[in-house]
Amino acid sequence: MKKALRKVITNKYLLTAVGVLLFFLIWIAIYYLAGSNRIIFPEPIETFNEMFIYLKDSYTYLCIWESLKRMLIGFVTASVLAIVLGIVVGNYSSLKYVFNPTMVAIKAVPTAALVFLFLMLTGLKNAPIYIVGVIVFPIVYEATIAGYSSIDEFVIMSSRIDGANRFRSNAFIKFPLALPTIILGLVSSFALSFKIEIMAEVISGSTADGIGIAIRSAYINSDKGMVPTFAYSLIAIIVMLFVTLILDLLKKLIKTTHK
Repeated sequence: MKKALRKVITNKYLLTAVGVLLFFLIWIAIYYLAGSNRIIFPEPIETFNEMFIYLKDSYTYLCIWESLKRMLIGFVTASVLAIVLGIVVGNYSSLKYVFNPTMVAIKAVPTAALVFLFLMLTGLKNAPIYIVGVIVFPIVYEATIAGYSSIDEFVIMSSRIDGANRFRSNAFIKFPLALPTIILGLVSSFALSFKIEIMAEVISGSTADGIGIAIRSAYINSDKGMVPTFAYSLIAIIVMLFVTLILDLLKKLIKTTHK
């Protein structure tokens, strides 16, 4: 009996449902603490009704697509450059000390400061692309180096004995062995990229389409207080949860494959 009860209590789906219920209870509590004022904090049911209205509008899906497209441009470009540099440093480990100060500086700069910098350098529409790239680059770079550092030295020595040159050693031995770690870095930074893209769109003030731009526009122009802003934010959260679910499945697949 105790074992069955313990199994029910520790069920991840039940715990997730409890977590969702707790989230809404906190939301309702804050709504009433704010004086039942939707201008300060909207009511959940009204917010969800507004969200479903937006989900029926093709403009919402255009915004999601535009945000994802800009994010992917920045993500893919930065990832390719980071992997190439990571491979070079992975082969010549002393170069790590040359690039470390730059990576530390990039990670230390506040994201908001990067937004204003790239607004001046690249304009409103393209700033989020560069911001995503700058955030992603050090994560993927360090994942690539970590992947190369984890390769057994015996494997590298064996490849040299077998006569593999540097190109063949990288292409057929080192890179495949480092790939699971690189992919995990890519997965982690991909999830972060979407949040950075939305934040950059909100701050930038661009007039292009995008989910962050829709959130900012709803905040400025709405006569329903914070309801539209929260509704668009919920849509962004749903997209992010969907992406995260896919990435978690990918992580599990990678771990299972390389056990």
